[in-house]
Parts: sequence; structure tokens; C-alpha cells
Amino acid sequence: MIANRARENDCHLARAAFAGVTAGYVMALAGYWLGAVFGVSELAFAHNALRYVSGGKQGWWIVGIIFHLIDSALLGLLYATRLYPSLRWLTKGYGPVRGNVAAGLTFATGVWLVMAMLIAMPFMGAGIFARRTGSARPALASLSLHLIFGSLLGYIYGVRDC
Repeated sequence: MIANRARENDCHLARAAFAGVTAGYVMALAGYWLGAVFGVSELAFAHNALRYVSGGKQGWWIVGIIFHLIDSALLGLLYATRLYPSLRWLTKGYGPVRGNVAAGLTFATGVWLVMAMLIAMPFMGAGIFARRTGSARPALASLSLHLIFGSLLGYIYGVRDC
């Protein structure tokens, strides 16, 4: 029984990390697409992370993406261990798929508010809620990307296969 519980916990954490990395990867791809199509340069995760991780050295953009994916895995673990247990009631009201997506969206909105708008944007020089850009586009684009992250995180983590 103890071995089964340990195996179940390992599966639970691996699923959370996988969900975070997958959602973070799709979020980064969508961010590059938004940057190319709409010119919202503040969403180029690898290049912006390059500034504070690599010191701006050429060819180190991969470091920014790696850090983004590590952050995504850690956020997946945080979601699974802290927030998801308290939001399980959503699956009763909305059903298992919509409830898990709603829980992921709730988490992602908090991540967007705290990490993106209050920490990352000011750190990149855009100010709180990207006010220094003079446009709401970076904040709204960031919100849409975080909602993509949250919906995928909630959906993928909510799938029970172990």
C-alpha cells in the first residue's frame, strides 16, 4: 500500500511538471506568434529572459527558453500541490473537463497578475501593467497567453492516467 501511494504521488508530480512544461511551451510559441503578427515585442520570452539571465550575450537565447520552461514546470507543481486541491469543487459544477480548465484559468489569472504584471513587466522596463509602453496591448496579450497556459495546464493535469 505504501509503495502504491508513493508511485501514485510520483505520477501526480510528473503529470504536473509535464503539464506545466507543455503549457509553457505552447504559451511561448503563441507569444512568438503574437510578436510576429502584432508586433508586441514584450512577449518574446527567450529574448527578454536573455537580458537578465545571460547578460545579453549573443546565442544565449536558449537560456531564456530553458528558464521559461523550468518556471512553467515549477508553476505546474505549485498548481498541483497547492491550488488544485482547493479548486476540485469546480469539477462537480462544470464537469471534469470544463472544471479542470476553469481551475487552470483561475491559477493562470493569478500568475498573470502577480508574476507577469507586477514582477516581469516592470523588470523588463515596461512598468506595472506595461504602463510605460503607452498601450494596453502588451498587458492584454500577456493575459491571453497566460489564459492559454492555464487552460492547457488545467486540462493536461486533469487527465487521469495513473
